[in-house]
Amino acid sequence: MSVPYRRWAAMALLCMGYAQAQESANHLVGDVGLGVSAAPVAVAAQSRSTGVVPYLNFDYGPAFARIDTFGVKLAPVGYGSVELVTRAMEDGYRASAPPQARRSSSLPLGLGTLQVTPVGAFMANLYRDLGKSHGAMLDLMYAAEIEQGPYAFYPQAGLEYRSASYVRYYDGVARHANNPFVGLLVEAHLGGHWYLVANVRRTWLDDSIRSNPAVRRRSLDSGLAALSYRFD
Repeated sequence: MSVPYRRWAAMALLCMGYAQAQESANHLVGDVGLGVSAAPVAVAAQSRSTGVVPYLNFDYGPAFARIDTFGVKLAPVGYGSVELVTRAMEDGYRASAPPQARRSSSLPLGLGTLQVTPVGAFMANLYRDLGKSHGAMLDLMYAAEIEQGPYAFYPQAGLEYRSASYVRYYDGVARHANNPFVGLLVEAHLGGHWYLVANVRRTWLDDSIRSNPAVRRRSLDSGLAALSYRFD
């Protein structure tokens, strides 16, 4: 397991402990498992883009884990709640080209909300990078749900905004970026409490990022495949 994911897995356990201290009658509802992820970066890098990661998608009292996002629900609002959130992002790398600059993974912390409405789920999270970029990040996403027998499909679409400070540190360009994306999460019920999960996403890079000669991609494809056990 990579260092960033060990750190965020520990944070998830701390959130669970907080929830247990707040409401001891609560119990874990959702999925816990193990998977393999692929998350390349825009510039040519020596860093490995694949690795074994925990798969965590559950609620435990006011605490929660949503694959790469962890947090605590602060107050109810609308179809969801206001949340204190962080995200496990493996955006750090060591560049392949001289001078082979090393970039540390970001440490996002902020506020957000997940609104699960009758027409789908809407997510908005605003972060401040407590790491070296000191940039701002805004993640917006819509997800629908389609059930078909033992399968559940969750098509997704959204936008990643990254401030000029973030883009300058990671992509070498002093301009903000708006990166649209589409994705699909698929759950297959294997029987009993066991599920196979696959999540894929394509993100199109903003022109500001692609203006860097070291960036030779128009888009980034990331994915996750995991085996999980569902707690009711």
